[in-house]
Amino acid sequence: MALPYRVSGTLTRSAGLAAAIAKESKRLSFKPARKILFSFDPFGERTVSLRCTLSLFNQERVRDTNPNCGVKTTVVCDRSEPTINVTLVSGHKILFKTQYLETVEILKKFNELVSSQAEATESSSTPVKGVKTKQGKRRT
Repeated sequence: MALPYRVSGTLTRSAGLAAAIAKESKRLSFKPARKILFSFDPFGERTVSLRCTLSLFNQERVRDTNPNCGVKTTVVCDRSEPTINVTLVSGHKILFKTQYLETVEILKKFNELVSSQAEATESSSTPVKGVKTKQGKRRT
């Protein structure tokens, strides 16, 4: 029996752009970030994706991942390109130039570069259940 062929050539359909944005926004974490600075010209072209990203970053659920992380918005009027400047706790700085990026692409890159560091530290610091301690007792 052959698999049914679809017009797009895939076996399943995508859930759409809104589902992709929702999936990436659930993974957002500010734990490794110290400060996030948004800078854009509201009258410039191609600032819609940055403004959508800014609204996702200002959700209470996302802001609660690191209450010490400062999210600041700078509105300029010099026709400069929209940028996101992230300062990490480790001292490194990441600059996102978002003029030609869509919202999903910004979220994917942020999760890849920033949020993934929070997941790596969480997985290494959680104790393994059922490991014996020095006294021979099991830790739960």
